[in-house]
Amino acid sequence: MKNVDSLLYKARVEVVRVQVERFHNFYESYFSREETILMARFFFESVYNLEDRAEWEELAYKTYDKVKNMIKETSRENIERLIELNSITDQLDISLAELLIADHWQVGTKLTQQDYCEYYKKLGRKEDRKKQLEIVLFNLKKFYELAHKPIAAIVIKPEKKKKKMLGVYPLFKRVELGYNATLNVKSETFSAFYAEIEKREWEFLNSMFAESKDPI
Repeated sequence: MKNVDSLLYKARVEVVRVQVERFHNFYESYFSREETILMARFFFESVYNLEDRAEWEELAYKTYDKVKNMIKETSRENIERLIELNSITDQLDISLAELLIADHWQVGTKLTQQDYCEYYKKLGRKEDRKKQLEIVLFNLKKFYELAHKPIAAIVIKPEKKKKKMLGVYPLFKRVELGYNATLNVKSETFSAFYAEIEKREWEFLNSMFAESKDPI
């Protein structure tokens, strides 16, 4: 269990806050449209939320391997991709938080978007950032595809019951949230959403590493 009173945890909370703020700035229209608000909140808020991270990580890294063969392949793949995304995001956020602390960041001080970009560039880790974005884009497609397979609705409820019995429902809950968040989104709306994220996030990444001798 993480110490929510620690300086590192509080710095991580600020890192998450300023990142989510960037997503709101970049994709404001999707947070205000009834059709897309759940989808935007899931992919840009819920996935980064630290509140349930401790329980989720414990299940992911200690319990999941013991029961993964009892779970259907589709759910297993989605859970494993979320675990991978969680792991790399954790590493990057912790490293960014450590930079803040090394720079004498004070609890309660809010970073501006300019501050965030400066720390982002200072941290580097270009290959990890590329991998993180690739997983995000992969997950976007997979969750949408899952939600729009006719068999999905038949599978979700029994899977939920089984995972509660196995004690790993919090892991599956994120899959369920992703399913529900994309269920009522039209194909053309999702395609536009995906295309905009793909374009803007790669542009952001390129701008952060523009001075690199090895461009993305």
